[in-house]
Amino acid sequence: MPRSITDLPNDDRTNGWSALAGPRQPRPSLQGDLDVDWVIVGAGYAGLAAARQLALQQPDATIAVVEAGVVGENASGRNSGFAIDLPHSSSPSDAAVEKGRRVIRVNRFAVDALDRLVAEHGIACDWNKRGRYHVAVTDDVAAQSLAPYARNLDAWGESYEYLERAALRDRLGTDYYAAAVYTPGTHLLNPAALVRGLADSLPSQVQLFERSPVIETEFKGASPYVRTAKGSIRARKLILAVNAFSQSFGVYGERQVPVLLFASLTHPLSDAQIASLGSDVTWGVTPAHGVAGSTLRLTQDRRLMIRQGFEYSPSLNTNEERRAKARAMNLELLRRRFPQLGEIQLEHFWMGWLAVSQNHAPAFGPIGENAFAASCCNGSGIVRHTAAGMLIADLALGRDNSLIDDFLVEGTANYIPPRPLRDIGVGLTLAWDMWRGRAEQ
Repeated sequence: MPRSITDLPNDDRTNGWSALAGPRQPRPSLQGDLDVDWVIVGAGYAGLAAARQLALQQPDATIAVVEAGVVGENASGRNSGFAIDLPHSSSPSDAAVEKGRRVIRVNRFAVDALDRLVAEHGIACDWNKRGRYHVAVTDDVAAQSLAPYARNLDAWGESYEYLERAALRDRLGTDYYAAAVYTPGTHLLNPAALVRGLADSLPSQVQLFERSPVIETEFKGASPYVRTAKGSIRARKLILAVNAFSQSFGVYGERQVPVLLFASLTHPLSDAQIASLGSDVTWGVTPAHGVAGSTLRLTQDRRLMIRQGFEYSPSLNTNEERRAKARAMNLELLRRRFPQLGEIQLEHFWMGWLAVSQNHAPAFGPIGENAFAASCCNGSGIVRHTAAGMLIADLALGRDNSLIDDFLVEGTANYIPPRPLRDIGVGLTLAWDMWRGRAEQ
């Protein structure tokens, strides 16, 4: 039975990363009817990685990718620009340590793949191995989250530094944080520029259609297809790679929670403002309290970026009043951390969605006789979805790859109650987490 798709991406047009990346000519939209070997829905990190892997393994196959909007304006181009090689786990148990080792194998597999592609294709995305500061604002969260994380790093044999307030002030230019664990393996980047570069360097056998939202699909039968407003594609096999929007396709809707976040970039800081900061010329900060905390960066072009506002968003939509409140909060949180900068202004403000599961596992696997899906990034989209795309392609091809088992070390996203019970449960849980972590803002 064909399924109509009515909930389509409703992104704003103010993504700062794509504005900084400059103009790009989108690929044409789908016109007419096609028959191909493979069709991939979604041109984010997972979809593009899947297309590239399929082309590598089947150089004679015909492959089509359909993207609802413009590459770089989707969720892949709206994240904070961290390619993180390590898990966020803070449980010191033996089982958690072994799971962490498997996560690290998958993450570094994806980071290495991206590193090669950036170099091979000369993708100008500010790709830079600068490491990551995982921070706690309060002593309590430092003790509850950072200390166990440091013990895990010891067990994994990973290098790190445990830094307290004075050292962080010297490096970052703020004494707002009680402590941080610094690890050196994270790459920082402009995510919109990276995903654009990945799309524009696809193998020639891959056809990419932008501004082509799918309005009808069928993937339960032997011959899956998708239909857009002006065309259709019938394929031998289909891969769905649309993360939070997979619920619109009737896939994993009761296994993942769509979350809305808000981000901003300032104007470039002046020489005097830069001089008032710390010794690191560019850096990235992730919060130990993932719900209430804020992600920050100092970019290579001397801007501050902040992302904050972990908010349940089942409708995949918001309104201008909420956006205005979030923008004001972004600016206030920056001023709290860097009062010495004086007057700072936001040049860009945008929103984006990600998907999380209750057990922090991906939604990944077959969804039909010849259809597969990779979804639910759990907040680590650049690395985890790059891996997911490559591995879902291997699964669809029937290729043995031990990294698939590593990727699924937590299993797959578990069942959560349907709405409205889900709305009540998730809403109360997030509200409680935000209240408990309010000092971490």
